[in-house]
Amino acid sequence: MIVLLMASFSSTLSAQKKVDPTGTWTFLAEEAPSQYNSGDFVIAEDGGKYTAKIVYGEYSEYKGSNVKYENNEINFTVNIEGESIPIKGTVGKDTIEGTASSSEGSISFTAKKKK
Repeated sequence: MIVLLMASFSSTLSAQKKVDPTGTWTFLAEEAPSQYNSGDFVIAEDGGKYTAKIVYGEYSEYKGSNVKYENNEINFTVNIEGESIPIKGTVGKDTIEGTASSSEGSISFTAKKKK
């Protein structure tokens, strides 16, 4: 019985382990307009604070504001064409799954960490 409890406790702790969100993540948001449906999230940490930006190709870059990372969830807002778009995603070891909310509705995305 004690072994079973210890195994259960151990798996609960590992499920709550904080994942490092920093790096470049290539995303795909199939329902977004074509010019915004794929690109990169770049997440960095500087002095205990996280930064985020979205990069589309070589020339389009949108800096994130109000960046927060807690409980393996990244949240930030980008301003694209005058509209504030909240981004929310659950960070795994090699993937982020989440949504972007715009005036046209909620758009799902998936991202894979670049090696």
